[in-house]
Amino acid sequence: MILQLKVIAVKTTFFLTTTMTESKPYRVLSLDGGGVRGLYSAVLLAELSRRFAAQDGAPESPDFDLGAQFDMIVGTSTGAILAVALASGVSLTKVAKLFREKAAGIFQHPVPEGKLGLMGWISRHLCKPANTPEALQAALKEVLGDETVKQMYDRRGIAVCIPTLNVETNKAWVFKTPHAERLHRDDNYKLVDVCMASAAAPIVFPLKPISKPGDENQTNWFTDGGLWANNPALVALTEALTMAEPGRSIQLMSVSTCPPFKGKTLNGNGGGRGLLGWRGGLGIVEVALDAQSFAYHYVTQAVADTANRPVEYVRLLDADVPVEQAKHLGLDNPSKATLELLTRLAHDAADKNISAATAQKNPTHPLIREFFRGIQPTSEPSQPNSESNATESGEQ
Repeated sequence: MILQLKVIAVKTTFFLTTTMTESKPYRVLSLDGGGVRGLYSAVLLAELSRRFAAQDGAPESPDFDLGAQFDMIVGTSTGAILAVALASGVSLTKVAKLFREKAAGIFQHPVPEGKLGLMGWISRHLCKPANTPEALQAALKEVLGDETVKQMYDRRGIAVCIPTLNVETNKAWVFKTPHAERLHRDDNYKLVDVCMASAAAPIVFPLKPISKPGDENQTNWFTDGGLWANNPALVALTEALTMAEPGRSIQLMSVSTCPPFKGKTLNGNGGGRGLLGWRGGLGIVEVALDAQSFAYHYVTQAVADTANRPVEYVRLLDADVPVEQAKHLGLDNPSKATLELLTRLAHDAADKNISAATAQKNPTHPLIREFFRGIQPTSEPSQPNSESNATESGEQ
């Protein structure tokens, strides 16, 4: 009889656990790249967290632990910095402060306006990138310390995927936490190095070399993950479909860096662009990143609509950027006017998204509200400062 009761208890516990897991959606956050425009994403998410928390009657707090609302966070380039910070439990206020206070030192030589200034900029950077990486490295270490991918996952239990590109093979490389049994390749890489690899935008920053943990003689060279996944929503959805239990629904929220419309009406001579027309080559990078972010949104929606389980997908609404201000929103522009504009646009976007999520009659995007429901104030633990140990072989 005692044995039978124990079996019944075990079955009941298993049933309750399974039911709770399957009824709670697998929630994923996707964060675009965009250089200094990452300030927009940080302020937007911080403002939505604060205002939705107030609606829930949560205690007043300068910061809320948005990362804990998600099972997985995926981010590219500047979005990688945000993703790792949120997964680590770092406050959005601290991330926004990093952008405001460190941007000028990180983006030391932005592309200037005007042909004369641009010609000089091109001549100075024919054989070297516009910026050195030391300022960004130091700023990230200030926030993330020496914690590794596995240490963060063990401490917080939030899955993370960071798209980069291995320059020596020209193949995508996604740094991943060990959120599946097979995923151990990246365990002992430092979070700072992972962020630097994903943010190493061509022309803007040099390639990022990272020695393989446990084997200093093997080095991989990385560049910006935005070259293939600036909007990583499709990466996020693909990984979620792999990780979430069969039948469990998925909810995915995607956040842009508010890329402004920069199109132009071209005349008969407009097709002859050289280095000046493409702003020393950076214009090509910006067009590729923005176009890709736009296209991947629709591809992700199509995949979500045809998935073999319920998938709800929403991309936060962006603020409207006045045409005359679009020129200030280059990915490498750290001016005070740009930072103030990004902050203002983020607050405008917060208003727009809250209205779309909570309008009394027929809200157009009610799913947005669900990602912030029950959000709690942040509590930042001290970061581990230990050195990496030898990594395990595994995922390719």
